[in-house]
Amino acid sequence: MLRCPVPSLLVVLTAILTVCPSGSAASVEPPVRTPVTAGDLLRMRTIREVVIDPEARFAIVSIESFDSKGDSDAGPEERRRPGDHEIRRHLHRVDLQDRNPSLIPLTFGDRRDGSPRISPDGSRLAFIRQAVSGGEDDEKPQVWVLPLNGGGEARPITRFEHGVSGAEWSPDGRHLLVETRWNLSDLIEAEGPPVWDAGRPGRLASEHAVEPDPDGTVEEVRAWLDANTDDRTPKLVNRLGYLGERAVEETWRPRQLMLVDREGEEEPIRLGKGVVDRRSGVFTVDGRSVVLVTTGGEQHPDLTLDSRLEIIDLETPDVARPLFDEDGWRVSDPQSGPDGSLIAFVAQRTDEPAYRGRQIGLVPASGGEPIWATSGEWTSVSSYRWGHEPATVLFTARRHGGVPFFTASPATLQPVESNRLREGLPAQVHGFDVGRDTTIWIESSAGAPSTLRVLDETGERLVFDPNPWIATREIARPTEDWITRPDGSQVQSWLLPPNGLLPGETAPLILAIHGGPMSMWGPAEPTMWLEWQLAAAWGYGVVYANPRGSSGYGERFQRGNHQNWGAGPAGDCLAALDAATERAWVDPDRLVVTGGSYGGYLTAWIIAHDHRFKAAVAQRGVYDLATFFGEGNAYQLVEWAFGGYPHDPRFAAMLDRESPVRHAARIETPLLVLHGEDDRRTGVSQSGMLFRALKVQGRPVEYVLYPGAGHDLSRSGDPVTRMDRLVRILEFFTRFAPPDETRLPSASPEPGGEVGLEKGI
Repeated sequence: MLRCPVPSLLVVLTAILTVCPSGSAASVEPPVRTPVTAGDLLRMRTIREVVIDPEARFAIVSIESFDSKGDSDAGPEERRRPGDHEIRRHLHRVDLQDRNPSLIPLTFGDRRDGSPRISPDGSRLAFIRQAVSGGEDDEKPQVWVLPLNGGGEARPITRFEHGVSGAEWSPDGRHLLVETRWNLSDLIEAEGPPVWDAGRPGRLASEHAVEPDPDGTVEEVRAWLDANTDDRTPKLVNRLGYLGERAVEETWRPRQLMLVDREGEEEPIRLGKGVVDRRSGVFTVDGRSVVLVTTGGEQHPDLTLDSRLEIIDLETPDVARPLFDEDGWRVSDPQSGPDGSLIAFVAQRTDEPAYRGRQIGLVPASGGEPIWATSGEWTSVSSYRWGHEPATVLFTARRHGGVPFFTASPATLQPVESNRLREGLPAQVHGFDVGRDTTIWIESSAGAPSTLRVLDETGERLVFDPNPWIATREIARPTEDWITRPDGSQVQSWLLPPNGLLPGETAPLILAIHGGPMSMWGPAEPTMWLEWQLAAAWGYGVVYANPRGSSGYGERFQRGNHQNWGAGPAGDCLAALDAATERAWVDPDRLVVTGGSYGGYLTAWIIAHDHRFKAAVAQRGVYDLATFFGEGNAYQLVEWAFGGYPHDPRFAAMLDRESPVRHAARIETPLLVLHGEDDRRTGVSQSGMLFRALKVQGRPVEYVLYPGAGHDLSRSGDPVTRMDRLVRILEFFTRFAPPDETRLPSASPEPGGEVGLEKGI
């Protein structure tokens, strides 16, 4: 059983008593804080999801950890090879009526359990499970149900061919609404052919009434060819969105909503008609209807960003009635209001998808015009829930480096922000739920990358910190700055000093650049927390900014990089660097730069135009916009950000001008290029082009490819491969801009991969 640490003082005292169990708190020396290490990645525990019982008696959390395979007694060298660790997610129960609650593990083993949903009466837990090793390797994620009262084992209630991606309880707790994917051929067999073109020039989609034969008639040859493509030998591509994150997905598999009984014994019922994509279904509060999002109909869903909000009466499950269906909008995440009269949803205009904010609309369940509770101009909604007051919604949004709460209703002209600061720095909310005057949320801060907090009638309190070992580490804290640019825009940045810097000492500085380009960083950014702290432990400072094009500062600022990915954002980042170099401890002769994805793009752009950097690391970037349009699954960014395509003479010259590889002749800075071999988001040949462009010129460049890694390597890749990336970047910097030798790591403690939640947290 896990005892939850509460105030930070108790965390420190607990750490002391753990090291010296025989001593008393009054006589124990303060703990010696040690630097963060790369091996600490294996100690990290991250709270991924939280849901609360409607009566706010308890909550369920999904916690991610890195667990070693095989022999748990293996030495550190054996535990630090790629593939030696697995990413697992397990579910835990938290009693919210206990002021010092314990976490009760509910699931175990080589699995990733997520998307928890508590039944309305609190007696059952539905969740989505996927095995990560062993004999179940090939199984798709399915819905499992676990009794919460009186014990019992979890058991699967779905067995869909392509797995599931969502499940929601009916108000009476007897059914679940499950989202799964269908084979297009099966849907056409049930519904008939779609009205849109199948994408086979000169061919009609049809069933073959002949035997396949490569030497037969034309019809028999076609049957033989179609049989081969059915077996994916070869893969026939006739859709725009044929690239997934790591593989070719040549066949569109529409999402469908299925009504499943809680025991999994009855035949599932598909809701709606037609060859369309249906998703994000939820029950109305009376349980008589389902609200959902639909895409497609008149054209292939790949060809439109628009979607519509529909409602289906379960008495007539084939009939869908539109609730919000306006051209130029895409919708998501419907939620039925507490009294059932209103349906909330998130909507975003599709005319400028790279810049438009997500806003909350409220529409009568009986039909009618929507009421907009928020505007996308200043806040773009991340997630939301119906609030505790009538017709009020609680939502989160990126804002000036943080992700705070906002409250909105049709009666308010402007959403009310709830200031979320920890130690004077913006925190970030990464998921939350509400129930009976209680709000519970997952939070990251500059001092803690993942915590669980609650607000109820007694006030706000910390419920659980899965990483108490951080109290024994040296943690650097950043300072904030705002820079006014020549065009009058304001750019926010932060400067993180290295640990243990003494008066009069200087240190090298890393300019770190985020991706997106519409992402946003702040002191509480959980995906960068360990990376920045590790840099500080090695003796490097870090400066990072949110240049024009970043989210969190309104639509106008986000639109500021339109047709200007290079010079404008680069100037913003360099202005933050210039401000940082005014600090006495920053050595202007030891500057380095790095970034990933769009940050990799901007890294390459900067070193082609500014030669002050001693070294650079460009990670999984886009360096040639024309080939990115062909090989990246995020190809739409070319049109969205620049207005057109590489084959259009009106845009070809601009895309060339904005491509860093076209400026490679000017790059002199020693460069390390990193990319995952299976990255389909930007495309791995992007890095190959940049590497070769420099190599043929005899420039100092090194290229590292990570086998089996996708674009998300730094966030969700193999744990030891992620360690390799962290250390490889810093090692490269030490070649050209080393910190003082006394700050370089000497001996690292053993990684904490074996320190599971069951042991001492």
